[in-house]
Amino acid sequence: MKNNKYLFSTGEFAKLNGVNKRTLHYYNDIGLFQPEITEENGYHYYSLMQSMQLEMILLLRKLGLSIDDIREYTNSPSDDSFAKILTDKKRLINQSIEQLMEAKDFLQQKLDKLELGLSAEHGKIELVHLPERRILLSESITGIYDEVDFSVVAEFSMRLKKLFGLYDNFGSRISSEHIMEQEFQKYDAFFAYGREDIDEYEEMRPEGDYLRTFCIGGWDKLKDVYQMIIAYAKEHGLVLHGYAYEEGLNEMSLRRGDDYITMITVAVQRES
Repeated sequence: MKNNKYLFSTGEFAKLNGVNKRTLHYYNDIGLFQPEITEENGYHYYSLMQSMQLEMILLLRKLGLSIDDIREYTNSPSDDSFAKILTDKKRLINQSIEQLMEAKDFLQQKLDKLELGLSAEHGKIELVHLPERRILLSESITGIYDEVDFSVVAEFSMRLKKLFGLYDNFGSRISSEHIMEQEFQKYDAFFAYGREDIDEYEEMRPEGDYLRTFCIGGWDKLKDVYQMIIAYAKEHGLVLHGYAYEEGLNEMSLRRGDDYITMITVAVQRES
């Protein structure tokens, strides 16, 4: 049989098509892909033309089809059924790409925040210029984190999950008026940053100058940090306006409450 140049032993055919011999034995055992000739001594021989059939099976496996689905197709192949398989798989691949891109964006957001957290110093204030950014807002909150606020948290969290799938943690915002009046618990809403590819948002955080600082430790330390912001603004001829945005930077890597890092970003403008 070896004198036929168009027939190949199992080992030769496996090498020709870049597969393992065990794969060919397995496909033969389950009746998915069988040799052209099986001699009485048990030797198997495959024809050159069978390479195309094997290539198709390997492609369908790579696309994620089950053995049963491939067997069903190979029993009655047609242009229509193959086109349907490819169309369905292309749709699933596109969905997977979208999910992976969302995961990539989410991871980048977490990395950006962790990098800020790694260099954070408690109470160190810097003036930064930030671009405008879409903001999603929750319903109004009391700021004392009672049952009403926790209900708002749950509702806002579900909204973000439906919109974004994976989403970064959301923060709280407080008006500059409440800060200047020393009412540091009077938060008005929870907020999250929107995305350019999703039109749903409530406001734009304006482009402009902001003071950025960090509070390392429990929320009880926020009051002192806001006092530092007020003093810094006064010393540098700045006026707080708009809102301060509080964001946690390290929730997913937190060991102790004393290690919690809150980034505070508050809009400012020059005194007129």
